[in-house]
Amino acid sequence: MTFVSVEHAAVFAFAPSATTFLTLDKPQNASSLEQEPRSMVPCSALEQPLNGATNVPVETEIRWEPTAGNFGYIITIGSTPGGNDIVPATGTGVAQFFPPRGLPENTTIYVTIEVRDSSSTTVVCDEQSFTTGLITQTPGCTTLTQPINNETDVAVDVLFQWNYAPRATNYILQIGSAPGLSDIFDIDTGSNALNFNLPSDLLNGTIYYARVIPENSIGARSDCQETQFTTIFLDDAPPDCTQLITPADGATEIALTPLLQWAPVANADGYLLTIGTLPDNADVLDNTNIGNVTSTLVLDFDPGTQYYVVITPFNTAGVATNCAQTSFTTTFGCGPYLDPISGQTIDLNPVINLEDEYILCINDIPLQLNYPGEGTTFEWVKYTDISELVISRERNVNITEAGTYRLDVFLEVDVGNNNILTCEASQEFDVITSEAATITRVDIRNQAFNFRLEVTVEGSSEYEFSLNNPDGPYQDSNVFNNVNLSDDTVYVRDKFGCGIVSRRIVRDRGFPKYFTPNNDGVNDRWQVRGVRVNGETVTRIQVFDRFGKLLADFNAKGPGWDGTYAGRRLLDGGFWYKAFTTSNVVFTGYFALRL
Repeated sequence: MTFVSVEHAAVFAFAPSATTFLTLDKPQNASSLEQEPRSMVPCSALEQPLNGATNVPVETEIRWEPTAGNFGYIITIGSTPGGNDIVPATGTGVAQFFPPRGLPENTTIYVTIEVRDSSSTTVVCDEQSFTTGLITQTPGCTTLTQPINNETDVAVDVLFQWNYAPRATNYILQIGSAPGLSDIFDIDTGSNALNFNLPSDLLNGTIYYARVIPENSIGARSDCQETQFTTIFLDDAPPDCTQLITPADGATEIALTPLLQWAPVANADGYLLTIGTLPDNADVLDNTNIGNVTSTLVLDFDPGTQYYVVITPFNTAGVATNCAQTSFTTTFGCGPYLDPISGQTIDLNPVINLEDEYILCINDIPLQLNYPGEGTTFEWVKYTDISELVISRERNVNITEAGTYRLDVFLEVDVGNNNILTCEASQEFDVITSEAATITRVDIRNQAFNFRLEVTVEGSSEYEFSLNNPDGPYQDSNVFNNVNLSDDTVYVRDKFGCGIVSRRIVRDRGFPKYFTPNNDGVNDRWQVRGVRVNGETVTRIQVFDRFGKLLADFNAKGPGWDGTYAGRRLLDGGFWYKAFTTSNVVFTGYFALRL
């Protein structure tokens, strides 16, 4: 089965024994990871051969001391200091390495080992070296790894590959038409490379015999195993035609992502798919090779469109000719679209009616939301700094923090002919936090014949204020002027609906029993509470110490006495007052100063 993307012409092939994916490159979001400093990983010393060793065999495997806490090594081998002409930087997970082509003879070999830690940070160790000896024996044998012995259907332009033969410095590739012969090719590769491309292609459907002869300055090894293989056969004739089985020719209301199926052809190596929106047109797909499969899913056809399809089988002998064209018409999709029969607008998509913004009350977590409409599956998604996080797949969701969210609703609709259409809708919304206020203080001051109330609150939201009625009216200002003296209640309401808090204020008329002038903003001055006392209007007040010394003389409508005399703060103690009225009635009494 294959998946074909109409818009991007991407084909995904599913065969019974293998799966092939062919997709277009897509941009990806880049992300950066800040790495924390990590401790250095200790370096490794050569164990075989040792640093400075001489007369080392050219087929030696290189080993070094393992390091604790490593996550692999990178080894570089060269014939000069810092060189990499023998082995460029190559990763290995163990503390040993065999050079793929061996080592050159009578040469000083320079080895650099890099140790990697868990964060892929590498520590480059000091370069170490040793010297190889002269080759004194003929090379060992090797065998072909591609093609392998008795392999069939080998490509005529096959790349021949083999394993390293110990001590070999060159290889000869021989290919013959019979065992032991080299009448087809007898090629000196001129290097110690482990692969070779022939200068010309082999013949189709032919048996060949191949061998690799390793050699060095001492001699050649001609007794190595021979490999037999057969190249791929050509077909004698192009395959016959086929055509769509599903959807049937002339079918309507076909899903926008339908499964196309056709009858197999015995000698077909694959199929070419042509799709157009007009007869003999290929504006969707033009002879696209979708492999040797007999079905494909085509992604995202346009709604309400007639499509014309031709399936053309092919093999090595050619392509089928004059294959029949069939057609089908897709459903109108989820809409909205105008029904040509009823004249009504059809919209099968789910309808989401969420608010654009919700308030999460800190004092009433979680925020519970519900989607009551039509839907088959649901996804509540929270946007994070680097990705999207699905937090619920139910109709309901509990939200515990501020942020931007999205609801995706998917609705499966049966559009007939066993076709299920999936319609979807999405809506983003924001969640912000708020909280009820905390009343920390209510300051009460004389104001002419009444009082001024100032309410101080704490909280992270916006608040409004009301006096004596929780239903309002509310005001933005936290100050109430010209308040008649009585038992009052102040109400503070969160503007975003996270609750109302209140505080009752009980005030006694007359002269306070004490005051606390400590500059904390509460009860810092002594003054008559309300200008009218027992029906008399107080105009002026005098304060005396217990010896009768006049300490203060102030207006009853002013701020009052601050507890100082001659600019000096007085200590705790008792004081007398004399209050004068408009009718010459005088009030006297005693009060205390407390710090």
